[in-house]
Amino acid sequence: MTADVVAVVLLLAVAAYACAGGTDYGAGFWDLVAGGARRGRRPRWLIDHAMAPVWEVNNVWLVFVLVIMWTGFPVLFQRLFQSMWLPLALAAVGIVLRGAGFALRKPAQRQAGRRLYGTVFAVSSLVTPFFLGVTA
Repeated sequence: MTADVVAVVLLLAVAAYACAGGTDYGAGFWDLVAGGARRGRRPRWLIDHAMAPVWEVNNVWLVFVLVIMWTGFPVLFQRLFQSMWLPLALAAVGIVLRGAGFALRKPAQRQAGRRLYGTVFAVSSLVTPFFLGVTA
């Protein structure tokens, strides 16, 4: 009975991450194809506006999923991380770079800095779900 409850909580947390995470990953793609500084100003403003309420919460969902999985299913956690350590590590790097790129692109003073951080945000938003999918 307890394992079933933990599994349901885990499933709900993954679903919450997947629903809200789509905002992050879709925004990264649209940021990548938004265009130059002038043409892309409006789409990037919309991206910032759409992501602001959810982008940090998504990482909390991931940590919650890991803690629930670790405490509820330790053998599964161990086997998953032993066999899938590389794509999970690359996804973790992508999550960190995505967050840093998103947070630093707006306050960057120079256009070159905004482009660099925007590119980091966009590319890591494409790479991270790929490695999460490889894990799945």
